Amino acid sequence: MRKIMKKDILMFGSLLSLMSVSGAALAQNCTSPTRCAELGYKKSASDCDGMESLVCPFDSSKYFCVEAGDSAAGDQPGMILYSDGSISNDVVSGKTAVGVVAYVDKNRRFAVALEESSSTLEWSTPSYENLSCLTDYSNQADAQTDFKGADNTSCIVNYNSSNHHPAAEYCNSYKPVSSGTGSSGWYLPGAGELYAISSNHEAINFGLQKLSKTRLQNDYYWSSSEYTSDSYYAWVVYLSDGSMASRSIKNYKRRVRCVLAF
Repeated sequence: MRKIMKKDILMFGSLLSLMSVSGAALAQNCTSPTRCAELGYKKSASDCDGMESLVCPFDSSKYFCVEAGDSAAGDQPGMILYSDGSISNDVVSGKTAVGVVAYVDKNRRFAVALEESSSTLEWSTPSYENLSCLTDYSNQADAQTDFKGADNTSCIVNYNSSNHHPAAEYCNSYKPVSSGTGSSGWYLPGAGELYAISSNHEAINFGLQKLSKTRLQNDYYWSSSEYTSDSYYAWVVYLSDGSMASRSIKNYKRRVRCVLAF
């Protein structure tokens, strides 16, 4: 695992300083109790006594710290995923970036693609249908539990139907590199995965900005999650604030950003 240097901590602090002045709407979103933990501030002042440390700008009781020369506690949202499977805070010369880490816990982790579809896409066209291989979610709380985007995408693209499913088909065929990590396995995220991305929206955008790639937009994105047994609708998530909408008509064009488990 890459050693954390003092310059890394200073860079991390610069990111959060920028985030703290990014506007009233963002400030409201970032004051949630979980925001500091999501950005890596999980320790107290006493935990960090004698170490190099930074204070979370949203909660002065939360700290990020490491001992000089110590290793990072783990991968964090906003870090860069490379085609050789390595992950770094830095842009590494000679390596090919394929994604930015979007979400990490002990059971799962995934990255977002560096680019999104060049145009908005439909979920299903030309007509409506309910896919029997998908779980239907009738409320937001249940939809937020859907981290099965890979299974959903496989179901959608292999469904025996005369319809096309542009959003899922785009992610299923997305291949930013010809070999290694990122050459396969991309999928249209489930509603829960998109909601998790929204929680780390600014950290992800900072990673994308380092690579001069397309930032996540303040807009609704298609998930691979269906709404109830009604054939007309699927879930979308507004990535800058996590707002979710269930009644998005499937042949309406929305933004699409693929993800990859790693």
